[in-house]
Amino acid sequence: MKSDASYFFCGIGGSGMLPLALIVQSRGHAIQGSDRSRDQGRTPEKFAWLADHGVGLFPQDGSGVTSPDQVVIASGAIEDTVPDIAAAKRVGATIKTRPQLLSELFNAAPTSVGVAGTSGKSTITGMMPGSCIGPVATPPS
Repeated sequence: MKSDASYFFCGIGGSGMLPLALIVQSRGHAIQGSDRSRDQGRTPEKFAWLADHGVGLFPQDGSGVTSPDQVVIASGAIEDTVPDIAAAKRVGATIKTRPQLLSELFNAAPTSVGVAGTSGKSTITGMMPGSCIGPVATPPS
């Protein structure tokens, strides 16, 4: 991870992106993002919670991606036609996939634990001590 970078998450309200964004924030990085759900007025409580916890929120129109120093994180659900990705390419920001960032965090951790299997992953992960990933606030569902 870039030590002084700010991170911009496309789809920040998603079940995969939101926890990852909060982990990055807990490591001292500024985080921002956009989400189609927010643009459509869905789950306003979640986005209000994010704003209250220091997350910069932008419409998914490219307006939040303005610097080559930003690292833009996009999942497989984010198409290249999304304006945030076009803006990242235009300003020369680094674009990473969610799995790329996840692997960086995993590989940099002092202790790495993988939880896999057909069922029970969420339950087991919930039983793991918080020190595995550090303190992370929990947003409303």
